[in-house]
Amino acid sequence: MESVHLFFHRQQLNRKGTAKGLLVTNRSVSPILLTQRDKAEKVSYEISWEKSLFGESTLFLNAEQDDPSLMRRRLAYCFFNQIGVPAPAASYSFLTINGEPEGIYLSIKNHQLADRTSYRMKTADPRVPLSVFKHESSPFLHEFLTLIRTAEDDELAERIKMYLDVKLFFLWLIGSACTNQGFYYTFCLNESGRLHVSPIETRPLAARGRSDEDPLLTKGRTLSSRLLAIPAFRSQYHTLMKNVLNRSFTIERLSPFISEWHLDICQKAYDDPFIKKSPLQFEKEQTNILREIEERQDFLQVHLARL
Repeated sequence: MESVHLFFHRQQLNRKGTAKGLLVTNRSVSPILLTQRDKAEKVSYEISWEKSLFGESTLFLNAEQDDPSLMRRRLAYCFFNQIGVPAPAASYSFLTINGEPEGIYLSIKNHQLADRTSYRMKTADPRVPLSVFKHESSPFLHEFLTLIRTAEDDELAERIKMYLDVKLFFLWLIGSACTNQGFYYTFCLNESGRLHVSPIETRPLAARGRSDEDPLLTKGRTLSSRLLAIPAFRSQYHTLMKNVLNRSFTIERLSPFISEWHLDICQKAYDDPFIKKSPLQFEKEQTNILREIEERQDFLQVHLARL
């Protein structure tokens, strides 16, 4: 677990919500601008700097106080990457502030989005409501939206692949259905000039879990419902979902990550002044996550049979 040290005036942060400071790691010493992300007892932070030897522009340090395991957000990002959807890089850090221990944090970087054209969405609805494009001035997005709104099914099926990597979009939907969390996201242009969706960490903390009124994300006035109304795309989505549920969203595939992170957390938990759990309680959380994966997979398999 990497050690991260921050030095800044707490009074300035409390008064303004931002403060200039210094970030020290085993790799570098950097002047930074620090922003407080929430008002929780164990505060989350956003760190930005104009120049960095390693190319970063923003680092998010999340306390994960709503998650007693400290693992669920990291596991979701890891799972997206496992199924081929670019997602933020997440790792654990032990933070000290002005020499005093602040505890274990999840460090998150949107590395995959560097040097790419992207369009950030102002929603956490993974189905991509068509309304999110209404204020976009990009000619490319305007053409894309016009096609989605006006084309007949045959024309849409033929032309959509000029604009959208349909397989990657479906994998994004599947990852969202499996993790059942609300992530803010961005549309990125890949090397072939087609759009795909990636979850991102943003200034506000990611949205809370979604309801299960639409577990397979097929309904509404959305991009996903427009595509899934076409039988060939619906069949492709069904096949991809089935493969992910059988091969990737499984205890066998994900438990090694959970076990590794569990050990990492337990080694530093006693040094975290905000953690009052015993190793046995973290062990229980590990078991809870594995049970949640199994229950979620069974739930989605039932709904997939009706798709």
